[in-house]
Amino acid sequence: MLVNFRFKNFRSFYEDTEISLEATKDDAMREINTFSVDEKVMPKDENELLKSAVIFGGNASGKSNVIKALAYMKNVILLSASQLPIVQQNETFAFYDTAIQEDSMFEVEFIYNNTFYRYGFILNFGVVKEEWLDKRVERLTPVFKRTEKGLDIVGPDKVAAKLINLASNALFLSVGKNFHLDIMPALNDVMAWFQNLLIVFENNANSLDIYTMEGGKYRARALKILKLADIGIRDIKVKKDKIVNMADLNDVLRFNAQLQIQPAAVKGQLKQEENNLFNIDMLTEFDVFNEKTKRVVSKKNVMLFKDRGFNSEGTERLLCYLGWMLAALDHGRVILIDEIDAKLHFLVADYLIKLFNSIDNNPKNAQLVCTAHNVMLMDEDLRRDQIYFTSKDEYGESRLVALSDYKNVRKENLFSKRYLAGFYSKLPDMTCDW
Repeated sequence: MLVNFRFKNFRSFYEDTEISLEATKDDAMREINTFSVDEKVMPKDENELLKSAVIFGGNASGKSNVIKALAYMKNVILLSASQLPIVQQNETFAFYDTAIQEDSMFEVEFIYNNTFYRYGFILNFGVVKEEWLDKRVERLTPVFKRTEKGLDIVGPDKVAAKLINLASNALFLSVGKNFHLDIMPALNDVMAWFQNLLIVFENNANSLDIYTMEGGKYRARALKILKLADIGIRDIKVKKDKIVNMADLNDVLRFNAQLQIQPAAVKGQLKQEENNLFNIDMLTEFDVFNEKTKRVVSKKNVMLFKDRGFNSEGTERLLCYLGWMLAALDHGRVILIDEIDAKLHFLVADYLIKLFNSIDNNPKNAQLVCTAHNVMLMDEDLRRDQIYFTSKDEYGESRLVALSDYKNVRKENLFSKRYLAGFYSKLPDMTCDW
């Protein structure tokens, strides 16, 4: 469960920025859109969380950068122990001349294994300056603290911490598994939470392979939603073709040469399993009717990527993340989706969000954080604390504000109308004298 995420000096955000899934005292749609966690995990007056949050804003206002900040944090955690220069790839705010020399901070509060954790780190010029992990045991207490002076571990590992030599561009969390420490259960919990965190950007960000997992149950559920949306697809089947044996140098060279000559030769998603690289596409099946009787006489099969252009871009994008949304609901996971409504009808996007703001469809309290453009979504059963706005000032700096932070916002207000009138966020002025 995600509680709060804070970051600073990343891409278009310069100041300390926070998106919170802690519910306010608002009573609106409390039974459906929020859930409570055990009082032993979070204090009674703070233990109500939101099932979803939607970020609205103009083009280039910073919506996607909120999700990219958490995606970057996840990548640093999972990859900093390798030889990849992931820490050095941090993108500081570009439009202040001193920002590149200043610290970037990332911190997340979450619940995993019925335990509340707060984990974060500070980067500067490709170096980890600080790193910390706290957990709640009756009260919030430190697990470890890392500074430029060294590593301090609370408890029996305190002496062992003095012997651990950390690379300046690697997180202790990422390399901690190499040491036999008493705090390993806490480190494993944090790593597992980030590994389970689902983040979706472009169509190829996640594999269609999800529809083949767990006996194909996500395929069956996705088909029901596709039929509700009246898209016309009657069936979907994942096609998986091995294209390279990564252990065979000649095969790798052949594939690379093919890509050099014909870059578009691979039309689908790539996925590596052990030593094999697969191309994954999806067959979408449509009914073909007799013109006079209107009865089904045959089927038309269309590949999602190979035959790109037959299915709409909205359908393609929906199929690429719908399976992961269903998996998140099934396992109570956190999922972030950039532009959930891109090229989709309003009613379809609204339905997807309501899957999470539901008791029947979301019994395990999965959480959705997404960005959207269609302001009509604001007025469809979202609480004020579930709506966020991004805007950018004349210096290129983005701001993130929750609707619940504004005064005199009433439940009966038509949020979209007031938003378009400029009450909540700076909007582009498209008036022009030609």
